[in-house]
Amino acid sequence: MFFKIPRLYDSHTHFLATGEFASGLYLQKLQSAEELANWDLSKNSFYREDWLVGFGWNDKDWSVKPTKEILDRLFPHRPVYLAKGDGHSAWVNSLGLQRLGLQSDSGILKEAEHLSSWDRLPDFSKEQRKQHILAACNVYNTAGFTHVRDMTGTESLWNSLVDLENEKLLTVALEENFTCYDLKGFEDSLKLALYTRQHETPLLRSKGIKFFYDGSLGSETAYLSRPYRGIPDGPRGRTLWSLEDVEVLMKRTWEAKLEVSVHVIGDQAVHDMVSLARKVSAQGFVGRLNLEHAQVIRPETIQMMKPLHVRCHMQPCHWLSDKAWLQDKLRDLYRYAFPWEALRMAQIPMSFGCDSPVEPSSFMSNYQALEESPAARIKKFNGSLEEVHAHPDSSFAPNSHTVIEDGKIKEVVFCGKTLL
Repeated sequence: MFFKIPRLYDSHTHFLATGEFASGLYLQKLQSAEELANWDLSKNSFYREDWLVGFGWNDKDWSVKPTKEILDRLFPHRPVYLAKGDGHSAWVNSLGLQRLGLQSDSGILKEAEHLSSWDRLPDFSKEQRKQHILAACNVYNTAGFTHVRDMTGTESLWNSLVDLENEKLLTVALEENFTCYDLKGFEDSLKLALYTRQHETPLLRSKGIKFFYDGSLGSETAYLSRPYRGIPDGPRGRTLWSLEDVEVLMKRTWEAKLEVSVHVIGDQAVHDMVSLARKVSAQGFVGRLNLEHAQVIRPETIQMMKPLHVRCHMQPCHWLSDKAWLQDKLRDLYRYAFPWEALRMAQIPMSFGCDSPVEPSSFMSNYQALEESPAARIKKFNGSLEEVHAHPDSSFAPNSHTVIEDGKIKEVVFCGKTLL
């Protein structure tokens, strides 16, 4: 097995979070809620001001589920915010909830409440942020990536990236998208996206606005057209925006010549966004619609994409994580899961990524998923993996390539400079 890929591209990442958790408190190996008492939590990189902040726990096999009372007992005088590994919920103690102005009997924040509160935590210091950026660069470069599309851009991150590029320390080419959670926050995100568009650099590009329309399959909050597990009148997931508000966002963003990127995992969520894009386009508003994840898509929805400027950003590695329960949750909808081959056949543009730090940034994980998934009745991807993992613009940080042989990263060249 040999690949030489120009501009190896991770098309959906959370850049700063990747650096934060590479150097911060990573909880993937936490075996129980109480085990936190035995961890060394003294590192400065674990803290945002006086907040203890971590990421990566998974309570699937815990005998005692996480509660705010456990954190209150362990950390009575310090606010604590621990994001779950799936990126869709967080475990917070009472002092942390009080600081955030939130009420929760359990201490578990989900979906929009978690995502918006994460952005309200105290910022890291400028020096901490610089170290996180450099740590993220190392993560991506070690995995072979020279080009990264970031879904969680901020003004402070942009300014720090500019500084590091000026110091010639930036070793990835970055595209930034700016997240909003409602129309009120949209105005600030749009203003920031327009400002950064006017101040792009050779290694930094401003792409547009990102928002979450539904949740995740794991938490059964991704929005489906049929109930989870085939339960009559059972839950179908949820949406986080009204279609009326999304329409305003879509029109305003496209008027500004920026891209709209929307988190959609369930088949009905994807269908809603494609239908709305067709409606808005018919009114004369035209622009790029990026469908993030798009893990379940019905055939009629794929056909509806054809007249639009749509690109699907998919993460095959998520199939590796979801395969154990995917068929049980989706039942009849399983035949539409991870439809990369159906999209290819319909000539819908795709880019592949890894959703780091939710999943490790890894070309080989995506390769493994594409190789193994046909045995689980996922249609085999017959396209070029090199093509969907290469940044589509050859003028962006040119003279960059990655050599992969026998599953190993053999060479990484960025803008003509050998990094590995």
